[in-house]
Amino acid sequence: MRKLQGPMEIRVQGSFREAFDALGSARIQVRLLKNSLLPQSELTFQSALSGYQTGKLDFITLLDAQFLVKQTRLELLKALVEQDNRLSEVERLLGEEL
Repeated sequence: MRKLQGPMEIRVQGSFREAFDALGSARIQVRLLKNSLLPQSELTFQSALSGYQTGKLDFITLLDAQFLVKQTRLELLKALVEQDNRLSEVERLLGEEL
């Protein structure tokens, strides 16, 4: 027979669910940036570089493409930090490392 849960257990379970969901969201964000947005921005830069070298694009367009790559890399680093923070929160609530 299952005993009734007290307010503390309910609160901990809610916190765990919230932390686990946040970890899942952070992992999705990292995957999106790493597997899609960063490669796209790098291809855009390579294309802009080729266009600049052949005289079809101006220098500002090349700089914009390079800025996009750097900005996407920064967003990936931020997402990785967020993912680590969320993982730490889940581990804290579990009381063990995953």
